[in-house]
Amino acid sequence: MKIYLSLLTLAFSITSFAFMSGIDPSRDTQGEIDIIGATIPLAPPSASVNAGYVKFTNTSDKDVEFHSFTSPVYDSVEMHVMEFNSGTAKMKQAKMILVPANDSIELKPGGTHLMLIGPRRDIKAGEQILMIAQDSLERRFMLKFNVVDFRESKVNDQNDHGHHNH
Repeated sequence: MKIYLSLLTLAFSITSFAFMSGIDPSRDTQGEIDIIGATIPLAPPSASVNAGYVKFTNTSDKDVEFHSFTSPVYDSVEMHVMEFNSGTAKMKQAKMILVPANDSIELKPGGTHLMLIGPRRDIKAGEQILMIAQDSLERRFMLKFNVVDFRESKVNDQNDHGHHNH
């Protein structure tokens, strides 16, 4: 029994290591893009899709074009934009997300966002979900998204009467 447990543990470790391995200084960057507020709202356990939101700040003198996002937790990650025509909104898959030189872009509800498709396991509030973004130069950027239960934080805000002075 111990050998089966050891093999199972090893299989999960190899999968995670394989996703994060292959570090190559010419392809893996840090410092050029600031990643701020990367969050995934907690979805019901049966949900097959979710969204990811983040703000990217490009501190370099060159535009960065993200062409793909991957995660070991989801079958696929797509970039989506919202288009508004004649008062109706339509979600459309994007081929890339541009972060202009010395500027910021925010992926948020009702706008550009990441569509997370096919969770491979249950996602829990408080955990971090790893993703890798790849740009047009095939450089990789590591992202850590926090899973947040916004329903829980709203309940806590309503129950917090300490700031009402009564």
